[in-house]
Amino acid sequence: MAKNYYDVLGVSKGASQDEIKKAYRKLANEHHPDRGGSGEKFKEINEAYQVLSDQNKRSQYDQFGQTFEQAQRQGGFGGGAGGPFGGSDFSQGAGFGFGNGGGFEFDFGDIFSDIFGGAQERSSRRTRGVDLEMPLDITFEESVFGAEKEISLDKINQCALCAGSGAASGSKIITCPKCHGSGSIKTARRTILGTMSSTTVCDRCEGFGKIPEVPCPECKGSGVKRGKKTIRVRIPAGIADGQRIRVPGEGEAGYRGSASGDLYIIVRAAASREFARRGFDLYKDIEIGFTQAALGASVEVGTLYGAVKIKIPPGTQSGKVFRIGGKGVQHLNRSGKGDLYVTVRVHVPEKLSKRQKELLKQLQETEGE
Repeated sequence: MAKNYYDVLGVSKGASQDEIKKAYRKLANEHHPDRGGSGEKFKEINEAYQVLSDQNKRSQYDQFGQTFEQAQRQGGFGGGAGGPFGGSDFSQGAGFGFGNGGGFEFDFGDIFSDIFGGAQERSSRRTRGVDLEMPLDITFEESVFGAEKEISLDKINQCALCAGSGAASGSKIITCPKCHGSGSIKTARRTILGTMSSTTVCDRCEGFGKIPEVPCPECKGSGVKRGKKTIRVRIPAGIADGQRIRVPGEGEAGYRGSASGDLYIIVRAAASREFARRGFDLYKDIEIGFTQAALGASVEVGTLYGAVKIKIPPGTQSGKVFRIGGKGVQHLNRSGKGDLYVTVRVHVPEKLSKRQKELLKQLQETEGE
């Protein structure tokens, strides 16, 4: 429940300024937080004194009572003309405080934003074009070696007729006559808390402050027009599935010749049937015969850069991994390549000839199995 300011200071409604000041000093001294007093009580005393010590505010308080008191508690009173609580300009968000080292402060910018949902309506039209994003499917080989792709987009482009200016041929860009080049319109309205000013975007020039003297007949003065556009995109070698490519200036065109947005391409690289990719390294399995594993051999391995031979030492076990340096994926935007890791799988034949069986039995006897 709101409290009466006279009761807070313990003075009568007809008290003189000297009596009010004396009562305030006594109470402020008693309840100062630095002396163990209550901060809330001290704030209340300061609040009452701020109103009753000012003749104009006191007169308004006497006239409007709790309505004024509630507004003052929210930082919403003023001392000038132009309304029951004066015409103070709160648009700057300035605050005021009380001295003695323990005062409090009102922030009018925050308060009025809460009360009116923003007394000053400030907005501006987006001048830079909108960024676009799209997926692009590529092959595994294209992700490794890079490629150039042609893509077609349906988007807002710069008007070809006026080159984005919005003005007809031979016409010029002039200062907006409605806002005189400021891009905004200021209005004022009277409220119970005084005169409130607000600023809105000029509806003639849409915040730019400039307009075409004669609008372009193709884009109606906007400088942009929707349509299809085909562009070529370079896919860098080494890019991975899910990575993005930024194409500057290929998003939607900006309004009336302002900067265009960017295009972001999400790469969707297909998987390989032969290789597995981890970072810039590649992995693959090869199959070798039982005798090759036992006796050793030189086998040919297919890579992305042609076939190479690796030496299989005698007694190689199934699952053995061999590294072939520099046969992986090109490092993205820098020199060098990853490696290729080859895992050998020893093939055990399911069907054997009579001669093979005899030889294996002889081997089995020598091994003592």
